[in-house]
Amino acid sequence: MFRPTPYFLLLFAVLHLGVGCTPPPPAPEGLDESTSYMITNFYADDAVFQAGIQGFMTWFDEEGFELIDLENSVENVSEAFTVEVLGEDDIAHLPIEGGRSIGDAAGIVSIAEMQCSVSEAEALLLRGDQDVLFDDWEGYERTFVNSREEFAAATASQEFVSISSALAPFDEGFDAAPYAPSLLQTVNQVNPSPIFGGLADINDYSMHLDFRHGVYEIEGEPVPGFAILTFIREGVSGPAGANHLHQSYSVEINVAQDNGTTLRMLAVWTEPEGANMSPDDPIILNYAVTKSREASERMTELCDGTLDAPPED
Repeated sequence: MFRPTPYFLLLFAVLHLGVGCTPPPPAPEGLDESTSYMITNFYADDAVFQAGIQGFMTWFDEEGFELIDLENSVENVSEAFTVEVLGEDDIAHLPIEGGRSIGDAAGIVSIAEMQCSVSEAEALLLRGDQDVLFDDWEGYERTFVNSREEFAAATASQEFVSISSALAPFDEGFDAAPYAPSLLQTVNQVNPSPIFGGLADINDYSMHLDFRHGVYEIEGEPVPGFAILTFIREGVSGPAGANHLHQSYSVEINVAQDNGTTLRMLAVWTEPEGANMSPDDPIILNYAVTKSREASERMTELCDGTLDAPPED
């Protein structure tokens, strides 16, 4: 269970009083708006970013909780587990190349309650050897743009750097170092495992993956959490040139629960091509939801000791 330190309680009180005269930005409403909002505002100031966390939690409390126990299938995935496509404005701040239409990337969502504390979940996902933890990858190399050590230390101390105005992390000359206690940027060279029995395989590619964490005011209460944004700059093809991943974006929100578990929401938008199936084919969508849920289940198994997590090299 989350037990805030005296330092944090003082910090939270100061921040709460500090924003008392200025109304917080309105939270997005519903799942579709909340997920696109988090893509658009991942690098926004703290108050705007926090509004996105609040929007997601409001949606979860009102209706999203039903997805935790709902089994996904080809029959129900299009209705129950999809999110609206993103708009061009949602990704305008990302350095995307290739000129694809964002409307061609279909989106899915998965919700899970993991038997991990937020700090445990974050520590696992921070590791550079994701191919050791998850079978989604045959190879994984992570480069940390700024300090992983400062980011992890902030989790332990709850002393985060304030982000008071929107950042432009992909502008030339941007210095990520001062923001390391709150925002961690990484570039990852990944080799995904073949899917559908090897019928769909693509070459290794570069993927941006950034972390942002803090303690957020949710319904007036301080709640630890972290979010992850991923995207690829340009598309990638398979060894034979028959399979393609033209676009991929995702946003993940992890929020501490009172019982010590972590609520995880993962929304993914992709435009694959191959096997004569469109990105919004129920088979493709259901596979994506299943893989997302399996990743959350594996996190639980790593946290509760069912699976051993070998030491990171």
